[in-house]
Amino acid sequence: VWSIMYHSWLTFVLLLWACLIWTVRSRHQLAMLCSPCILLYGLTLCCLRYVWAMELPELPTTLGPVSLHQLGLEHTRYPCLDLGAMLLYLLTFWLLLRQFVKEKLLKKQKVPAALLEVTVADTEPTQTQTLLRSLGELVTGIYVKYWIYVCAGMFIVVSFAGRLVVYKIVYMFLFLLCLTLFQVYYTLWRKLLRVFWWLVVAYTMLVLIAVYTFQFQDFPTYWRNLTGFTDEQLGDLGLEQFSVSELFSSILIPGFFLLACILQLHYFHRPFMQLTDLEHVPPPGTRHPRWAHRQDAVSEAPLLEHQEEEEVFREDGQSMDGPHQATQVPEGTASKWGLVADRLLDLAASFSAVLTRIQVFVRRLLELHVFKLVALYTVWVALKEVSVMNLLLVVLWAFALPYPRFRPMASCLSTVWTCIIIVCKMLYQLKIVNPHEYSSNCTEPFPNNTNLQPLEINQSLLYRGPVDPANWFGVRKGYPNLGYIQNHLQILLLLVFEAVVYRRQEHYRRQHQQAPLPAQAVCADGTRQRLDQDLLSCLKYFINFFFYKFGLEICFLMAVNVIGQRMNFMVILHGCWLVAILTRRRREAIARLWPNYCLFLTLFLLYQYLLCLGMPPALCIDYPWRWSKAIPMNSALIKWLYLPDFFRAPNSTNLISDFLLLLCASQQWQVFSAERTEEWQRMAGINTDHLEPLRGEPNPIPNFIHCRSYLDMLKVAVFRYLFWLVLVVVFVAGATRISIFGLGYLLACFYLLLFGTTLLQKDTRAQLVLWDCLILYNVTVIISKNMLSLLSCVFVEQMQSNFCWVIQLFSLVCTVKGYYDPKEMMTRDRDCLLPVEEAGIIWDSICFFFLLLQRRIFLSHYFLHVSADLKATALQASRGFALYNAANLKSINFHRQIEEKSLAQLKRQMKRIRAKQEKYRQSQASRGQLQSKDPQDPSQEPAQGAPPRHGDSGGAPGWTTPQSSTLATTSCLSQIARRKRRPYLRTPGLQLRVPSRWHTRHG
Repeated sequence: VWSIMYHSWLTFVLLLWACLIWTVRSRHQLAMLCSPCILLYGLTLCCLRYVWAMELPELPTTLGPVSLHQLGLEHTRYPCLDLGAMLLYLLTFWLLLRQFVKEKLLKKQKVPAALLEVTVADTEPTQTQTLLRSLGELVTGIYVKYWIYVCAGMFIVVSFAGRLVVYKIVYMFLFLLCLTLFQVYYTLWRKLLRVFWWLVVAYTMLVLIAVYTFQFQDFPTYWRNLTGFTDEQLGDLGLEQFSVSELFSSILIPGFFLLACILQLHYFHRPFMQLTDLEHVPPPGTRHPRWAHRQDAVSEAPLLEHQEEEEVFREDGQSMDGPHQATQVPEGTASKWGLVADRLLDLAASFSAVLTRIQVFVRRLLELHVFKLVALYTVWVALKEVSVMNLLLVVLWAFALPYPRFRPMASCLSTVWTCIIIVCKMLYQLKIVNPHEYSSNCTEPFPNNTNLQPLEINQSLLYRGPVDPANWFGVRKGYPNLGYIQNHLQILLLLVFEAVVYRRQEHYRRQHQQAPLPAQAVCADGTRQRLDQDLLSCLKYFINFFFYKFGLEICFLMAVNVIGQRMNFMVILHGCWLVAILTRRRREAIARLWPNYCLFLTLFLLYQYLLCLGMPPALCIDYPWRWSKAIPMNSALIKWLYLPDFFRAPNSTNLISDFLLLLCASQQWQVFSAERTEEWQRMAGINTDHLEPLRGEPNPIPNFIHCRSYLDMLKVAVFRYLFWLVLVVVFVAGATRISIFGLGYLLACFYLLLFGTTLLQKDTRAQLVLWDCLILYNVTVIISKNMLSLLSCVFVEQMQSNFCWVIQLFSLVCTVKGYYDPKEMMTRDRDCLLPVEEAGIIWDSICFFFLLLQRRIFLSHYFLHVSADLKATALQASRGFALYNAANLKSINFHRQIEEKSLAQLKRQMKRIRAKQEKYRQSQASRGQLQSKDPQDPSQEPAQGAPPRHGDSGGAPGWTTPQSSTLATTSCLSQIARRKRRPYLRTPGLQLRVPSRWHTRHG
């Protein structure tokens, strides 16, 4: 710091001295030996500075041809401040000398004689020393493992601090070379790592010396004469004269970087090489666990028996490190602190165990999915910066996804090519590179020779300014430099991180003598056999094999997402492929078509990237659809057709959805191959979609209808009641979009609501016929809306003027940004309002998701339990109705027999009554004849008030008159007739309807 703050030849000696001490391995011993000389030299500098601080004209300013100003001998404005700072720097030299003298005196002391007496020591120093030793081991292990990352970060800081110059590019080149060797050839990287650190140290010292000496007065002339470079070229090399603050940052940052590299080289390199050796991995038992070691070393002492004198052993594993000594333990304090320390160490050990399990889980996840992360981010960067150099990255990863054998080569080639891109971008930032010298100026066309509007001509890439041909290849002038290069630098770091993850897992398995889990599983106990145990086992299973079970449905959803995100001509091909795959219906048929689909997605992605890249603008040649005003092609139609254009280039970032579809399709191709192997069938289960899954065989899935656990409740909610939720979604999809397409959803919903229970009871084949028709209708709606986007996005003004009914019928509104603002279009034409709130395919996509999910439920063995339960419920209800109806019919027949018996009895009574009436008429007729012959005496008439005799017309009990008998007979017959006409069953309870009087009379 002294040499940087006070730049001179005299302080340059201090800089060389510091570099020399840093490079030597036994730097402590060398610094102690040099401390007297350094102190004397510092005192000399302070004295000279003090003398030249005086305002004396006799003091010389030159010494021959050498200016004393370059030696640091000059009069400053505030000499006291300079001397104070120098004395502070000198104080560190005094402290170094004091340490040297103290160590020297300690060495001169004689070694004491043998121990003559036994001393009593406390246990506290032993505990403190053990804790400090354990903490030191922990910190040292962290430095050994992670200090190399600090050095890598310093590479980036040194390379991009300040203006980008050649010596910083050399730093970045060394860094990229190290990363490339690590990624491509790991064993060679290990062999050359020590040489690499020495090369970096030597180069940094050379940079420090060159930059420091260039600040002297005559050195720029020496460099110009030696190299023949101009001042601008020397500035690009990094050789320029700085102010004090700029010099401080230009030298201090490489100085700290030099220190970091020296620490890595001398202290951490050897244990780091032992730690990363994949050929000689020590077993886990040879290295004591971190927390267990501390717990054994610390907590044993206070937990011994509480005696005044006891022996304290310091254990290292199971062997004794040294002799014991008698100790005296205070009962209260030592025991309490020992219990506290033991409890803290137990908690630390538990936390460490949990953290270890989390690390193992995360590393396994990274091992399986870091490749996808690298591929996704690499293509995302290439899509953000469309260029020829990034085209190679897209080609590599587009073919690496569907063809796994190509993946290692793709990673290595991507690493090398990314390094080349970074170096090219950094070299292009030098001042010596002037794009204006070779840029092209394109001549604006005449109005009749192009269909561009005047405003569009001024915004076209060809005519708005000079065209740099290097931009098409992927390099340009960018500021800040790190912001311009950081995307490709992050790609490189991700590629290196991928290699770190793979090698760390290999090291872990060799250390613990483990093999990778079968079927690419993450959780060891998340198998098909344990799926139905509890919720945790179910969660582990889906962590392992979610894509294995639902990968095909995810691919379909991603295809719909591509259509919804873009809504242009290109995605019509995606829709055609989606229809072609869905019409196959059977999983085996789809698997046979899938390789062709993956190849199509790969080539189609590359074709669209080439459309985004277009022709080199430096040729000053416009595209054919812009050549004449007579060509009926406007900018909106060119955008919808996804054609290259210099006025409005195709949106390349939309291709990330195509790449995601390719990623999912590639993984599904692997699933199709894996599901035929015995290993995957044993771990994840059989992945088939037979329309008749059980042919006289028992269902292997346990019955969950009776809900014996929370998992069974979840299964009931999903497999039994999700069907009705799907119908709700279908209804909402039709009701929220008032159009002809929504009417189809409503009709399907009402039909399924009417016959849904019957559908659930049918066999799988009948269910899928109807359900696949609904899915195809949903996909047809999505594709139709995409095709109609040509009218809603390109010809919306014409449609508003002449075909407003079509807009309202199909809800035609453009949902893709970049064409027009729908709210602005609504203000233009009040007569034909655009249904902005009713456009898009969001609800169609949601409906498609639920329809696919319900289709998968129809094909599962779990749904067979639901179907069987529904059939049993329906059968029990029909049998119960039949038994109840039979009981009612039996009761009706019984009462009918009773009525017939009563009617027969009534008829017999009527016959008797008729017989009595006939006798009565005959007796009356004979009595009348007698009275007419012999009139009756008045004396024979009964007295007034006397009771009538038997047989008189007064009516004795038990006898009725003919008129009363006739009325009674008529009433009985009418009641019987009414009972015959009255129904004996009453809806809906089907109860007997028997008059209460009938029960009273006939028992």
